[in-house]
Amino acid sequence: MSRFHLRHPLALTLAFSLACSSGTATTPPAPAAPVLPAGPTTLLTRLGADTLVLEQYTRTATHMDGIIIARSPFTTISRYSVETAQNGAATQATFSVTRGDGSAIAGALPLVVRYGADSVYFTNKRASGDTTRATVVKGEVLPYANNSYGLYELAIARMKTLGRDSADFTVVPLNFGARTFNVFPVRTFPGDSARITWFSLPLVAHYDRKGGFQVVDASRTTVKVRADRVAGVDMAAMAKAWAAAEKTAGALGLASTRDTVRATIGGAHLWIDYGRPALRGRTVWVNGVLGDTLWRAGANAATQFRTDVDVNVGGTHVPPGTYTLWVAATPSGYRLAINKQAGQWGTEYHAERDLARVAMRESAVAAPAEHFTITVSGGALHMTWGTKQLSVPVTAR
Repeated sequence: MSRFHLRHPLALTLAFSLACSSGTATTPPAPAAPVLPAGPTTLLTRLGADTLVLEQYTRTATHMDGIIIARSPFTTISRYSVETAQNGAATQATFSVTRGDGSAIAGALPLVVRYGADSVYFTNKRASGDTTRATVVKGEVLPYANNSYGLYELAIARMKTLGRDSADFTVVPLNFGARTFNVFPVRTFPGDSARITWFSLPLVAHYDRKGGFQVVDASRTTVKVRADRVAGVDMAAMAKAWAAAEKTAGALGLASTRDTVRATIGGAHLWIDYGRPALRGRTVWVNGVLGDTLWRAGANAATQFRTDVDVNVGGTHVPPGTYTLWVAATPSGYRLAINKQAGQWGTEYHAERDLARVAMRESAVAAPAEHFTITVSGGALHMTWGTKQLSVPVTAR
């Protein structure tokens, strides 16, 4: 899991006097007191019709405390605390996570993160002695926790103190093992909104005049979720209820499970590995698939296709090997992209590595398929989801 989106969060008036006397410039006044949300902000995150996460946090000028209750793959309670300087820059963060019933998760140790001028220091807290590691991280940094959207408020607060409407932030996960740090460009717009470029895709946040998030829309990213501000949530009661439901009905599991298809056509042995997202009340065939005109044909890691001998897919010769499959929406219909890169995450696609793009036949199915499903039968590869099926013929050469 996650592994999955502002104009006044810190309204500082930086008024400078232009008057002078006897050739001596006056001293600029101190920034005005920040205008901050009153009380806690609670965000409810949904994937389609399903509630996956609740996050509640309180932010002051120099501190932010939050709790995250997540249901997938099993119920967890995460707690974070971030300290910032008066200029909004993060100086230290703490993070811990337990199961929904409060019991420990194996290997999940309390974490302290310190942010230096050009380095970040991670410390795992343990009874036998702390373990610390450091890594070089330069520029603006943003603490990040899985399933948190509230922490993005810190980026906008920092931008306000800098007097900027755009900045690049290096996202530092609250995870001792973090080795890769991505850069998210952030830009604010008039009307109390901001765009966070999340792995090259737009995550849009809207907030009130005091900086409290109202909506964080990640539907155009690969996680496809939306977080809305809600009121009157008893976080302790919700954690208890979700943990109790898990004991009777079982854990929710991953948002998208993984599956494998094996089939034989003629003398060809085919293997397909793919993720299976669920409808969750959504109309998925819109502007391509869930708004993606180029779709990974599944979820999470890219869908892989392997053949041990030469095959013909949609009239195109495909030599033995492993490929990834993608679905492209074009004005003339859906096409299957067969790409020569394999083993990558489903957001990494390079068109120049396409072996071919072949037309797919579109048809309706009588009973809607809740989970995306790939099958091989009748001399064809079929992709079925909702009320639609896309097919392409496959034959051995």
